[in-house]
Amino acid sequence: MFDYVIVGGGSAGCVVAARLAEDPGTRVLLLEAGPDASAIEEVQAPAAFSRLFGSRYDWNYVTLPQERADARPVYWPRGRVLGGS
Repeated sequence: MFDYVIVGGGSAGCVVAARLAEDPGTRVLLLEAGPDASAIEEVQAPAAFSRLFGSRYDWNYVTLPQERADARPVYWPRGRVLGGS
């Protein structure tokens, strides 16, 4: 049984979970769909970040068609790893 369940291990979710867990009497569950980012080589090498686009570590979001982009959708990369984007 947990006192708190944090859904989303992005930057905000990790901070909230860490702060709540400072109380030794509190049990906190942090849920994240992706893996720990420290295990991914491309995350550790900033020049390689573009190799993460469209991978299993990306949510692969696309916007609705944008009027000022000639009515085209725009790719919106978002990290699917512990720690977020």
